[in-house]
Amino acid sequence: MLQVFVLDVDRRPTLAFEASDLAEAQEICRDADLRVDLSALTSDGIPVCVPGSTLSPRAAAQEEIAAFRHAVERAPASGQPTMTFLIKIDGVMVVTVGPDHA
Repeated sequence: MLQVFVLDVDRRPTLAFEASDLAEAQEICRDADLRVDLSALTSDGIPVCVPGSTLSPRAAAQEEIAAFRHAVERAPASGQPTMTFLIKIDGVMVVTVGPDHA
């Protein structure tokens, strides 16, 4: 059964995703392509990930799980795993979950 994990970039909750366990979540977070993708993005003009950033997966908190599920419900059908940003990404339209949407 899949669990929801969060990727913290320099201790900032950044991305929610599903994995079967923490070992798989760690493997996903070590992916070089993911780091490159995150390095190309900015949030309020600040790079999401810079060389030397620490990427740490952890189990998601309840509100992060709710945000992930909310985004998955609204995402177009895809054979690819769904990843949900928990931060604002510049130039990208995102679905957000506020306290009154949970």
